[in-house]
Amino acid sequence: MRRNKKIALFVILSIALLFLPCLLCAQALDYKEYTVQKGDTLWDITKEELKDPFLWPKVWNANPDISNPDRIYPRQTIRIPLSLLQKEIEPAEPKPIPQPTVRPEREEKKGVAAKVPTIEYLIDQNLLIASGYIADSVTPAGKIYDKPGEPSNLTKGDYAYIMTNKPVKKGDLFYIIEVVEKVQHPVTRKSLGTRVAILGIAEVVDENDPKVLITRSYAEIPIGSLIDDYFPLDPPLAVANPRKPAIDGYVVTTAKRLYAHGNFDIVFIDKGERDGLRAGDLLATTLQNEHRIYNGVIQVVSTRPSTSAAIIRKATKEIRIGDPVTAVTQE
Repeated sequence: MRRNKKIALFVILSIALLFLPCLLCAQALDYKEYTVQKGDTLWDITKEELKDPFLWPKVWNANPDISNPDRIYPRQTIRIPLSLLQKEIEPAEPKPIPQPTVRPEREEKKGVAAKVPTIEYLIDQNLLIASGYIADSVTPAGKIYDKPGEPSNLTKGDYAYIMTNKPVKKGDLFYIIEVVEKVQHPVTRKSLGTRVAILGIAEVVDENDPKVLITRSYAEIPIGSLIDDYFPLDPPLAVANPRKPAIDGYVVTTAKRLYAHGNFDIVFIDKGERDGLRAGDLLATTLQNEHRIYNGVIQVVSTRPSTSAAIIRKATKEIRIGDPVTAVTQE
């Protein structure tokens, strides 16, 4: 009997040792290791590896040794959770956000198929939405106050509970917003309003105990974040021959608060619809200097009555708050 017990114990241990490498291998395969290359950002890496740059907060969460997501270095190793590749486990299909459409022109000749033109936009829709806007005042529709499970920041695919100042129905959309700063004119010191950043988009999935699904996230979303009514923010179509209006103004803030320095960074200026600006207009920026020294070319991507957002098309030096904006005379 004792011998039988020893044999049984030996068999159990042998089986355990046989499957141990598989278990360790399965654990190891929970993550894919990626070596950071020069110029990489978490945005770029998640776009390339996961085909969705807005998953970067989840990759950051999986790498607690990275204290600042804007600072990763060449030859640094980061872990990419393979679970993020499993698109089929997402809890619900997000409601499609309307995109502008262009109808193809009909061909005159019979039997010739209509050509579908390539549609080009001035800016990616997600970048346009994430950049936010300057509002005269902020009156939120409610806020996120809780989430299922352990308390933590929210990102795409998470559920959350909301409180609103009016009833909601299933399918309603909200922007999740952050009040970033009061914007003051850098020269006149006059108040220009409040800059609002859009952190994500939420869709109501339960109207009784109002619950939303985060369908898009552009940054980590804290519990307590404000929500605002959704309105379409469609990217403007590219302009073949953009206007170069003779307008003088100033950069009043940037998406990065201090300065902007690269193509596709966003700046905000103190001129808007009332000044005749429209999406697609090209303007130049100059250094804060007694001489007119050009340091960039920007293109307006959205307008409000007295302010506009513009994307940097060219920058020879950092574009800072207070830099003058003027007509383009050289590119």
